[in-house]
Amino acid sequence: MDLQSEARVFVTERELRQRKAMQRVALLCNCGIEIDRLQMADPTARLVLAKRLKRLIERERIRGSNRHWSYDLNRHIALKQALDDLEVARPPKTKPAPKRRRQKIVGYA
Repeated sequence: MDLQSEARVFVTERELRQRKAMQRVALLCNCGIEIDRLQMADPTARLVLAKRLKRLIERERIRGSNRHWSYDLNRHIALKQALDDLEVARPPKTKPAPKRRRQKIVGYA
């Protein structure tokens, strides 16, 4: 590896560590949830935590739209990233294909 590629790897790893630290602080301060326990949680607990995170994100969004003094964009971003990480671990839902309808042809009379 040359020096530039090593520098890029270092920067990406540093950004990942910083992102995880932001998530850790946001979850611990706001929810009382530790990321380590979150990773080891069973699927039903993950579903409950996802609902809780969605509610907290909605509350942050409302605070931001009302220009409340306690709104923190970094906390909002960290909560959203934590929710995204939680939902990545969960298998995606698949919707059944919609039934096709026949188009009604309106003729000339």
